[in-house]
Amino acid sequence: MKLFIRPLFLFLAQLLCIGVLLAGCGGSTGGTTPTTNTAGSMTLKVGVVNKSIFFFPFYVAQQENFIKEQGLTLDPNPVPLLGSGSKLASAIEANGIDVAVGGLTDVFTISRVDARIKIIGAVTNSYLLDVVASKKFEQEAHLTATSPLADKVKALVGKKVGISAPNSASDALLTYLFRQQGLDAGRDATKVNLGAAIAPDLAALKANRVDAVIVSAPGGEQAEADGYGDLYISPVRGDVPTMEGQLFGVVYAKQNVIDAKPKAMQAFIHAIAQAEAFIQKNPAQTSVLLGKYLGLNKKVLDLSWSQTKVSMPLTPQIDQQAYNTANQFHVKAGLIAVPLAYKDLVDTDTINKALSGL
Repeated sequence: MKLFIRPLFLFLAQLLCIGVLLAGCGGSTGGTTPTTNTAGSMTLKVGVVNKSIFFFPFYVAQQENFIKEQGLTLDPNPVPLLGSGSKLASAIEANGIDVAVGGLTDVFTISRVDARIKIIGAVTNSYLLDVVASKKFEQEAHLTATSPLADKVKALVGKKVGISAPNSASDALLTYLFRQQGLDAGRDATKVNLGAAIAPDLAALKANRVDAVIVSAPGGEQAEADGYGDLYISPVRGDVPTMEGQLFGVVYAKQNVIDAKPKAMQAFIHAIAQAEAFIQKNPAQTSVLLGKYLGLNKKVLDLSWSQTKVSMPLTPQIDQQAYNTANQFHVKAGLIAVPLAYKDLVDTDTINKALSGL
């Protein structure tokens, strides 16, 4: 169980800090249900990690008024960006928010200390982090993005690789790729903690302070468009077959909050379903929305959307195979010790009720 000690210690410490902050702002903490959560209430406190492509369907649900059409009020609005998945999970646990739009990794982590945590929708079905290598590194290694995966990973031995932080999703990807080749990322590469923001990560790559960096889309596309880097290893592109189609971005909440506001929760998932259907049926409009959302120029937008549109779910329904693939990734990346059962984490009843009218 030692794999859990550091992540859980950090999570519990962060939970305490956020709990104190929310209490000071009038929020509630502990195991109680927020007082605004009455069965007929159609107001939800929603939190999101950040403005990234991982959570694009939620943005579409807002922009196309699907949330408003469902009779929902988001409080506060604009929805707060918590800045990290662990802070979002802590806010859920402290009852500062009702619904989280975040990453599966944090759901797995928080579920170890709170069995009430439930997944109620999918927003991304691909691991949207890429290993982006500098042109200089590729030239010296005599490799390109089309080289065999094993060769690309082994070429990173002894190199500086930028990650957002220890025990993060980017760190997990590096660990996973090295373990596939019988290597130890902590021993065989130099990890450089750069934070989760794309711009400083790419700046470090451009200045050759690192040989490669693991960033979210559209970081790799930006590096390619500017000519100093390449999408070296991209799970969403299919470079890592064992990671294809895994569940990544999710909507989650605590069971007691779901029980307290069933209509609002179902309406929220229904709105996400409408957004995901819109994305599939309206590619031109979706591309415009994505450019507006991420502030991308046409060249980077086209590269990014062609690469990542496959990650957009057809429905919020949690596909069991996508869940199982993610489960195995988390075990092999050292994020969890044992697989976590689908039936224990996924609230299929709430999802099915939300989708019954579609």
